[in-house]
Amino acid sequence: MKGSKKDIMWRIYIVYFVVFAMGASIIGRIFYIQTFEDEKWETMAKEQSIKRVKIESSRGNIYSDDYSLLATSIPLFDIYWDGKVIAPDTFYRKINKLSQQFANIFPDETPISFKQRMQLAYSSGRRYYKIRTKVEYSQLKKIKSLPIFNMGQFKGGLIVEEYSVRKRPYKDLAMRTIGIYNTFLKKYDVGLEGAYNNYLKGEDGIKIVQRTTGGWKTSNIVDNTIREPKNGFDIITNININIQDVAESSLHRVLEEHQADWGCAVLMEVKTGAIKAIVNLNHDTTNHIYYEGFNHAIGTASTPGSTFKLATILVALEDDKVKFDQVIHTGGGRISYNGSKMIDAKTGGYGDLTVKQVFEHSSNVGVFKIALSSYEKNPQQFIDGLYALGINKPLGVEIKGERAPFIKDTHHKSWSKMSLPWMSIGYELTMTPLQILTLYNSIANNGVMVKPLFVKEIRNANEVIKSYKTVVINSQVASKRVIKEAREMCEGVVTEGTATLLKNSPYTMAGKTGTAQIYTGNYDNNSYIASFVGYFPADNPKYSCIVVVYNPRKGLYYAAQVAVPVFKDIADKIYASELNIQEKVKDDSIFEIPSSKVGIGREVAGIYSKLGFVDKSFAPLEDKWINASKKDSAIVKTERIIKDGLVPDVTNMNTRDAVFLLEQMGLKVSISGRGKVVEQSIAPGQSIIKGSKISLKLNDK
Repeated sequence: MKGSKKDIMWRIYIVYFVVFAMGASIIGRIFYIQTFEDEKWETMAKEQSIKRVKIESSRGNIYSDDYSLLATSIPLFDIYWDGKVIAPDTFYRKINKLSQQFANIFPDETPISFKQRMQLAYSSGRRYYKIRTKVEYSQLKKIKSLPIFNMGQFKGGLIVEEYSVRKRPYKDLAMRTIGIYNTFLKKYDVGLEGAYNNYLKGEDGIKIVQRTTGGWKTSNIVDNTIREPKNGFDIITNININIQDVAESSLHRVLEEHQADWGCAVLMEVKTGAIKAIVNLNHDTTNHIYYEGFNHAIGTASTPGSTFKLATILVALEDDKVKFDQVIHTGGGRISYNGSKMIDAKTGGYGDLTVKQVFEHSSNVGVFKIALSSYEKNPQQFIDGLYALGINKPLGVEIKGERAPFIKDTHHKSWSKMSLPWMSIGYELTMTPLQILTLYNSIANNGVMVKPLFVKEIRNANEVIKSYKTVVINSQVASKRVIKEAREMCEGVVTEGTATLLKNSPYTMAGKTGTAQIYTGNYDNNSYIASFVGYFPADNPKYSCIVVVYNPRKGLYYAAQVAVPVFKDIADKIYASELNIQEKVKDDSIFEIPSSKVGIGREVAGIYSKLGFVDKSFAPLEDKWINASKKDSAIVKTERIIKDGLVPDVTNMNTRDAVFLLEQMGLKVSISGRGKVVEQSIAPGQSIIKGSKISLKLNDK
């Protein structure tokens, strides 16, 4: 019995000893950690609850040639709240007033709803409670003045997180050239946004954020910014907003009228290569609308057709294979060669034509005979002449996606006996609209071929970081004699040939029509590309322009019917706005005082002043919205009254002014059509409910 009791006691002692030893070990370990490893474990704890995140830099702006905004980054703010930092008596004393004033800023939430969720967040001890997202700067200023929130982050719990979104004030205008964000690749990779991304993007900063019960938030450490962000540089383009708008409106109208697949138009400054307008419109067959999509001017290489005849005749004239006034026998407008037939558009043919007239009337048979008589025995000489023009290589524009031209030589696997005659009239080869325009621009520029230039300079505020000067691709595409003859041919197309629609203008124009069958494995005689490329004024060229309409479907497909009207609209706009482009109008007696759209007084006065009508009575109205109209020989001015809180009358305004005015008054604007405002969905004089949607109908007629 005693032995058994003794054994039990020994076991108890052993258990006590083990427990004591373990306790002592734990206490010793705690003492060691606190004494010798305190800094190590504190660092690890911080690493688990604190991390570094980027502070987004502000992306640079993209401007037009007159510094109008084409793309900008608008700051938006997400608002959160830390309910742990505010005392209960302060919270409950001020919550009612806060709720009422918050609802005044954001009418879509009632004071009761806001109060209930704030009380729930407070009672739950939320440290990162979402108040509102996508808050504009004007709204943020009001939020910061509200009760509780005006106490700041550490006393009132207000947490503001800023980010930016990219906006284009002119919506889809030149959208593809400006560039868009690729949500799949998560970067800007097209247009000017992509080409100049390294300048625009700036450099992100770094800040410390801390884990809370509501997620990660800006740390309360006094210095939580490790590196400040550096904002991006601004890009100043050569694009002119007014010309761009006219080009897009005119092209849009023609595409709709003819139900074409797509169309593009490009305007270039002759001497510098500056691109003043570039439009690319694609047909959405599902929604039956046209939109700025793929950049066809740069990225689509197609059969140029008759516009390529200039290159053929340039080479033949330069090689002295034909003379400018040499007669070509086109006969009845039909010719057979190696089993293939070539015909002219005119039934019965043109008979005998000089080389100049062959070009003016776009005779396929005439160009065919020139090429065959000149290069049948040595077709590679013809190809070498084309290459000497510099048209067989990409232009090397900064915007991504340029398609290389395809102009094959005699060693190419697809070369045949028919390649020479077909290539001479613009088939069996491909070029982009911008590449064709660059060739014609060189003729207007006395033989100097320059690279298309989209950007004028890069700026950091008022400091010019980089300027872009004219780049010469080919200092002389042909001799001065041949260039002079080429310009005579291009002028003859307008005065005597296929583009006589342009000849009754107060200024001179020159160029070439092109109507080519579309190649889809075979050439389709039911589908066409209509184009016109030229320059103006013909006697002293300032601008060159190309218009391409792809697959018009309403029966009319010749370039003179489809592409030439768009060219004329663009040229007329420039002529009307740049009076120094022409020294004297042909007949001053036909000029009348025009009526204006509704606009700011000083701007309307400036337009009339440029037209030669100086009227000092504009002065008292220079900051007012006015409408000016003609009456006899005078300008009658009517003020358009704008009252706070009431919907204004925006009819007869241009799109930019109407949208600006309505959005400034708190309305959301949607637009249909193009041109000036002819209808508005909310009648003038009604009380404004901020955030309401107003629809505007436009018409350019």
